[in-house]
Amino acid sequence: MLFYKIEFESEKALESGDRQSRRVRSRLKALTADANARTKGTIAFFVSDFEDRNVSIGAALFVDAVLMNRRDLAEAFEEFRTRTRLKGKILDTREITAGEFSRMLNLADRNDYIDDDDDYKADFGMAFIDACTESECEEVLLDAPCTKSEAIAEAKRLLCGASLIPEIERIFDERSPDRFQGNPVHYVIVSDDPQVRRSVRELLLRSLLQRGRLMGRRYCTLTRSVSGGLLECLYEDKLKELYQSQLGCALAITFSLEDSGEESGHADASFELVASVASRIREFRRGTLTILEMGRSETKLYDRLMDELHGITFVRLDEELVFTREARGYLRRLAAKNGIEDCRSLVKSLPREESGYLGTDLNKLFDRWYDSYLRTELHPQYRELSAEAESRVKKPKGDAYKDLMEMPGLRSVKEVILQAIDFHRAQKLFAGRGIGTERPSMHMVFAGNPGTAKTTVARLMARIMKDNGLLSAGGLVEVGRSDLVGKYVGWTAPLVKKKFKAAKGSVLFIDEAYSLVEDRDGLYGDEAINTIVQEMENARDETVVVFAGYPDRMREFVERNPGLRSRVAFHVDFPDYTADELMEILRLVVKKKSRALGAEAEERVRSLLESALNTPDFGNGRFVRNLVERAMMRQASRLVRLPADKTTDAELKALLAEDFVPDVQAAESHRRIVGFH
Repeated sequence: MLFYKIEFESEKALESGDRQSRRVRSRLKALTADANARTKGTIAFFVSDFEDRNVSIGAALFVDAVLMNRRDLAEAFEEFRTRTRLKGKILDTREITAGEFSRMLNLADRNDYIDDDDDYKADFGMAFIDACTESECEEVLLDAPCTKSEAIAEAKRLLCGASLIPEIERIFDERSPDRFQGNPVHYVIVSDDPQVRRSVRELLLRSLLQRGRLMGRRYCTLTRSVSGGLLECLYEDKLKELYQSQLGCALAITFSLEDSGEESGHADASFELVASVASRIREFRRGTLTILEMGRSETKLYDRLMDELHGITFVRLDEELVFTREARGYLRRLAAKNGIEDCRSLVKSLPREESGYLGTDLNKLFDRWYDSYLRTELHPQYRELSAEAESRVKKPKGDAYKDLMEMPGLRSVKEVILQAIDFHRAQKLFAGRGIGTERPSMHMVFAGNPGTAKTTVARLMARIMKDNGLLSAGGLVEVGRSDLVGKYVGWTAPLVKKKFKAAKGSVLFIDEAYSLVEDRDGLYGDEAINTIVQEMENARDETVVVFAGYPDRMREFVERNPGLRSRVAFHVDFPDYTADELMEILRLVVKKKSRALGAEAEERVRSLLESALNTPDFGNGRFVRNLVERAMMRQASRLVRLPADKTTDAELKALLAEDFVPDVQAAESHRRIVGFH
C-alpha cells in the first residue's frame, strides 16, 4: 500500500461562520464517503485539514496482489475532486509514511471531514500501524533513486563491490520489464555492522526504485532477536499485516539467535518461529520484497532460513574482504570525510603484514582512532587525563560477565577471562602513551566431562569479549568433525576456511576436537588440523578458537601436533561439580523455571546428588537439569489430581521431596545440552 499527501490550493476559502462551516463540512464528509465507496479497494482520498484556501488531502493507493498494479494517482484525484466539488490546483504531491497518514486521518476525524478514522484504518487494513509504533519496527522513506554509475561507485565505497556490483548490473539490465510485475529474487545482507547493513539495504532499494522494481519509497524494518520480542510479536499475525501493507514495497528483517540458549526447548521454539516467518515470506514473495539481515556468525540461522525458503531465490550480499593497500585507502577516505588531512597515525595502525579486512573492522578501527585523535592530537591538554582514565581499574562491562560470575564453581575459567580483559586494557594504556603493543593469541582448550558448562562458558566468553572490545562480533560458531572434515580429498581445507570466515570476530568452538584425527588413516583429519593451525595464526587478532572435550583425550590431542600446542594460549580445566555446587545449580534452574523447593525437598535432592556423583559418566549440570525436569513432570501429575479451586499459587510452584526420584533408565538421554542455564 502507498500513502500520499496532496497539497491543494482551493479557488474558494472555507466559510468562516460556524453554521456555514458545519454545513460545508457535513457536505464534504458525505461527498467524500460517496467518492470512496465508488473506488473501494483501489484508492481512497480524504480532506485532512482546510485552512483558508490551503487544503491537505490524504491518499491511500491499494496495490493489487495478483496483477501488481495500482490506480493512476493523478487520474483518480481528478475523479475525487470532481465528486467532492473541490476546485483549484495541486501545489505538491509527496509520498508519506503510514504513520504520517494515520495522523492525517486523526486530524480529519477531529475536523469532522470523515465519520471515524478507525473505520477508515480498518478499510485500509492499517492494523499494522500498531506494530510500527513498537521499538522493533520502523518505517523509512528512501532518498531519491540512484543511477547505475552512482550505485556502483557507492558499492565500492562501502567495500561491498564483490557481491553487490554483480547484482546492480542485474538490476539495471535492460531486459527487465518496464513496470513492476513481481519480485524475481529477494536478498540477504550479512554484516556485523548495523550501519553497513543499512547502507547496503538503502543502496539496493534506491537502485530497485530507479528501475521500477519497487512501486514506492516507503519500506519497513523489524529488528530484534529470534528468541525475543520480535518473533513473539510476529507469531500473532502482525507479520502478515505488515507484509500485506508492504505490497509493492519492501520489508527488511534483522535476525539474530542471541539468547537462544542451549536447551533444546529454546532452540525448537526459535526455529518454529523462523518457520512461521518463512511461511509469510513465501506467501507474499511475489508482491513484497524481503531483505533478511544478520551477523556473519549466524550461520545456523542462515542455513535454517534457506532450508525453509527452498525454491525462492535469495541473493546474498556480503562485505568484501580487502587487503592492506585498499584498507589504507578506505581509512584515508574516512578521515577526509571527517575533515582530517593528516591521518598517518591512523594508516600506520594497520599491521604491516598482508591481512584481510572488512568494512566493519575498518569502521571500528577509525572510530577508536578518531576518539583518541580528539583527546591527544586536536586537544593535547587532555592527553594525560585520557591515559589516566584508561588505566583505572574497573569490572568488565556487560551482562554476560555478570552471568559468568554468578555461575557456581569455574574459578579457573573466571580467572582466564579476567586476565584476558586486563591484558587488553594494558594494551590500550600502552597505546595512549605511544608504547608499542602486541596482542597475544587467545586460543584455548576447554577440558572437562559432559555437563561441566563448557559450551555455556564459551558463549558467555564470546559476549564478554565483545562487550569489552576484544572481539568485534562476539558470537559463537559451534562445529564438530562433520563440519570440518570433507568426504573426499581436497574438500577439507575449504570447509575449515569457510568456518573460520564465519567465525571472524567471534569464538569458533570445536567440540570433541580429538574426533578430527580419529579416522582410519588420519589423512583427512590431519588435513583439517593443519588447515586449522594455519587459520589460527591468520586469524589470531580477530577469532578465538576453543577446542573442547574430555580431559585425558584433549591432552593427547594437543600433544599430537606441536604447531597446535604452540598456538594454544590457555588450557582451562572444567572440574566436575561438588555436591554443594550442584545444589546451587539446581536452585538456579528451579528459580528460572518459576518453581520453589519444598521444605523437605532439599534434603532429598542432596541425597540423590551425592549418590550420583560417583556413578560412571555422571552428567554434572545435565544431570541436575534432568532431575528437575522429571520432578516437574511428577509435580504435574500430582497437581492435576487436586481440586483446582482449592490449590494455592504456592502449592502450584512447590516441588516436593516426593517429586524427586532417581533416573531408572539404563542411560541418560544424549540430547545436546551442555552446562546449565
